[in-house]
Amino acid sequence: MDRSTPDPETTDQHAPGAEAPAPALPAGRYGVAPGSRPGLRVGRRVVSWYAVAITVFCVLGTAVVAWIAVDNATGSVEWKGYGFEVVSPEQVDVTFDVTMEPGSVATCTIDAMNPSFAQVGSIDVTVGPNEARTARYTVSVATSEEATTGNVTVCDLAD
Repeated sequence: MDRSTPDPETTDQHAPGAEAPAPALPAGRYGVAPGSRPGLRVGRRVVSWYAVAITVFCVLGTAVVAWIAVDNATGSVEWKGYGFEVVSPEQVDVTFDVTMEPGSVATCTIDAMNPSFAQVGSIDVTVGPNEARTARYTVSVATSEEATTGNVTVCDLAD
């Protein structure tokens, strides 16, 4: 063979250091090529997930609003400690406000505690009925040792 004509089977047809082009993929085999669609399109799966997420959000929001409405519609009682006075080593007076529907009756638990927050006295008292929505009460709690604080633990509407 003549050395001046290169053999087509053994000759590299690309420039030295250049990469060979990627083989063309069969059309339609792997879906649409990125960027070949005009405009932004969202797949059906993505749209359905958004619809599910929005529906769940709406249902949960409605449930929270309904729960708040029912809680406010039913009789409830709220209390707030106003103060306390250590009368003696065996007694503490606790003053607190109770807010509930006029004419309602509630049972409140008042605790007296020592410096370590151990309970040294407790009493359940019935409050109400009142004509006003909020009323102030002062209750004496007998203690087994000197208390350093007194507070209302809980108030529940009476049956």
